[in-house]
Amino acid sequence: MKPDETFDDILRKASEIKTAQMRDKRRAWEASPEFMKNTMTFDKDESYVAMRKSASVAEKIAFAAPIKEEGNELFAKGKYAQAMAKYTAAVAVFRYWNREQSGREQNVVKYYDDDAIADPDDRRSARNLIRSVYLNAAQCMRKGNLADGPAEIIWTCTEVLAIDPSSAKAHYVRALARAELDDSASLELAVKDLARANALAPNDRAVRDAMRTYGAAHAAQTAKDRAAYGAVFGSRNKEGLYAREELERGAASAGAGTSGGVSDGDADPALRPLQNMPEEELKARCKAMGVDLDNPRVVKELGKRAKARKEEELKAKAREMGIDLGDPSVREMLELLEKEERGAQELSRLPAWRRWIYHSFDGTRWLNVQNAMYAALAVNVVYRVCKVINMPE
Repeated sequence: MKPDETFDDILRKASEIKTAQMRDKRRAWEASPEFMKNTMTFDKDESYVAMRKSASVAEKIAFAAPIKEEGNELFAKGKYAQAMAKYTAAVAVFRYWNREQSGREQNVVKYYDDDAIADPDDRRSARNLIRSVYLNAAQCMRKGNLADGPAEIIWTCTEVLAIDPSSAKAHYVRALARAELDDSASLELAVKDLARANALAPNDRAVRDAMRTYGAAHAAQTAKDRAAYGAVFGSRNKEGLYAREELERGAASAGAGTSGGVSDGDADPALRPLQNMPEEELKARCKAMGVDLDNPRVVKELGKRAKARKEEELKAKAREMGIDLGDPSVREMLELLEKEERGAQELSRLPAWRRWIYHSFDGTRWLNVQNAMYAALAVNVVYRVCKVINMPE
């Protein structure tokens, strides 16, 4: 316990932590696909309870692998809903939601996975099976139109890539799901996924076809943005801020079977020439195109557009993690955290004597001016009472 913390403060913080943990669990539950939520249906199945509790990894794989194969057979026959049920049953041995009692709370939802497997070889074997089940489930959801929106397929493929980043199929299926989302940030991520898939499987015709289709859509969106910049700044150059050769996209390279991979963390290839360009050269080049980077209005507009683009990317990534940035409760929490951080930063910049005054009047600290005044008043009352009692009659 810190010197300035009361017991009520500790209880309040414990309550906040508990609430935050429950909120995180709820978000994780809501973000997971329906087939993963359905793993909860096995929490009373005696064979699953025994398997999860005491079976070895080899025994669990021997139990789950035939179920997965049954799912594959149903998938091949076009019985997608039945196949998904089998994939749920297969993965539920290793990764599952469970209802349990936690303290006084009943039916608390908890998530279990394979992280607890100690032996690296056993963990690798388990994850190979999980990866296969997830990848098949993602394709089954897409072909059978079983997903509740593209986010479920994106979630599943992202789990596959967390186990095996070199899965071209996972990149491809995730790209198709991302392309269904109606925003430019998701389209850009889809093109990056396809570029990575094309690098991993350069002879895959489906990947190349998707690269051409969505690469062209991305190029069109880029041209649209370029035209918007030209309209805003009155550019005399129809190519906009960047030259054509710097803005070529993956659509053209897809037709030639490009082999270079682009990971999610790579910078936009179109911007690489500009990142290494000296500032004066960049300014001169933009000025020749009718864009004055020394103009405060231009700088402000560029900043606004860059911020809007970043927010779109942030929303897309948050959606993949099951976080809705449009949710008022989420926005309220983020604003509160930002306010607390900003307040702490401002306080740290104050002179020592001003920080002392601030802390002296801080009602959350037990040693402050208010409490000192109450203590002095209490001592004065006790003194007066004692004085009255001891007065001679």
